[in-house]
Amino acid sequence: MTELAAGVRPETAAPPASPPARRLTRRRWRDSRLLVGVLLVLVSVVVGARLFASADSSRQWVVARGDLPAGHVVVAGDLGTVSARLDGATSGRYYPGARLGDLTGATLARPVNAGEFVSGGDFAGRDRTATRLVPVIVKAGRLPALEPGDHVDVYVFQAGASAGGAAQTGGPGGGSGAANSTTTPAAPAAGSGAETLALHDVEFVEVEKLASGDRSITLRVPIDGAIAAVAASQSERVDVVKLERDANGGVGATGPTSTAGYGR
Repeated sequence: MTELAAGVRPETAAPPASPPARRLTRRRWRDSRLLVGVLLVLVSVVVGARLFASADSSRQWVVARGDLPAGHVVVAGDLGTVSARLDGATSGRYYPGARLGDLTGATLARPVNAGEFVSGGDFAGRDRTATRLVPVIVKAGRLPALEPGDHVDVYVFQAGASAGGAAQTGGPGGGSGAANSTTTPAAPAAGSGAETLALHDVEFVEVEKLASGDRSITLRVPIDGAIAAVAASQSERVDVVKLERDANGGVGATGPTSTAGYGR
């Protein structure tokens, strides 16, 4: 009996029952998590669009299409527009592209380079006195270093001429020094010619180097000084003197307008 009892296996525990299956349900559009996700996407799109728009805050600005000299009257093809982003302080100085058409017919008061932004200070005001731009030929070595806008006196040497009579300190060019009418006796004739002040306190505009090595300088002169500038360009020798202004902006008296010369 003992051996039979030992050979009987004990009953094993029954396996656990399987859990009931759960059917997946379709997520409805009213699900709060879905709505929150869609809202986040929309917000990110709007914010990104605003950031992109603020980063590209460039505007159209008026620029010169080519090099334009002082005194030039602007025509339709002289100016164009470019896109650029300028800060508030800088943008107030230049013309926006919308005003491109307003500048046709305006007169430039200074040279403007190609691609340069155009500002209000580049144009002559309505109360500006009419002037003329005249080229004057100057021999090599007789022209000081000049920048556009500098003011100069122009002297001419005439061989065989003599200096005589009294001369006014106001220059014949009609410049700012002409208001002083003090007369100064001219130097006595000596040497082989006379040096004469042809233009006083006139504006230098630009210079061009000629094939001969000489220089052709463009001067802005009063209307009544244009003929003196033309005559100076035809003389045997032209000397240009750069004017340095004092603390009050004056250049002082001219001194004698004619004096004896001492050769070429």
